[in-house]
Amino acid sequence: MISLKSITLFSLLIFTVNVIAATDEPIRQINTTEKVVALTFDDGPEPPYTEQILEVLKNNNVKATFFVLGGNAKAYPEMIKEIMAQGHDLGNHSMYHDKMRGRSVEKMVQDIQSVDNILKGIGYKKEIPFRSPYGITSDNLKVALKQLNKQNVLFTFLPQDWTKISSQTIYDNVMKELKPGLIITLHDGGKRRENTVKATDMLIKELKGRGYQFLTVSEILKLQK
Repeated sequence: MISLKSITLFSLLIFTVNVIAATDEPIRQINTTEKVVALTFDDGPEPPYTEQILEVLKNNNVKATFFVLGGNAKAYPEMIKEIMAQGHDLGNHSMYHDKMRGRSVEKMVQDIQSVDNILKGIGYKKEIPFRSPYGITSDNLKVALKQLNKQNVLFTFLPQDWTKISSQTIYDNVMKELKPGLIITLHDGGKRRENTVKATDMLIKELKGRGYQFLTVSEILKLQK
């Protein structure tokens, strides 16, 4: 006969395993009722668009998080320094935007650590969150991130700003999904990003008008329930 004590211990074990498993899952949305969003940019830094976005953020007194590629950070260290100087957060978006699938845990750990080392070498001292390229995850990536004590901070949705759409369409795509805790993901690296720059300014002004605050990823993660 199974004792009540055994059942209780078994239930506790299952609960603990479920909690641990949940922490391995990517973060796509912050569960909050506060009118806050996180504004993030991927694939940079890259001239002239990172500089232009920094100017928009400065003019609007907004802080953002830049998930940078290690290769770009190495090529443009002065831009990384300017991002830091303006008080924005940095994140790790892999070395060269390679898909995190079909790679060994060891290779992933090396890739992610390489980017961290570049950012730390430039002078960044805060915790560095990770965002997997293309939003792709895998069991090996979860193991690698657990070894590195990192979270995979993805996005609630993608406004498709890397495609040939107008700044108005980028803006509309975000506004359709607007809700507290939204993680907005745009791109300052890649091909032409003029429309992303314009859309960023439009979004900031509209969301501020609606009473929203912009938090960095490190700030908004603290609200996660």
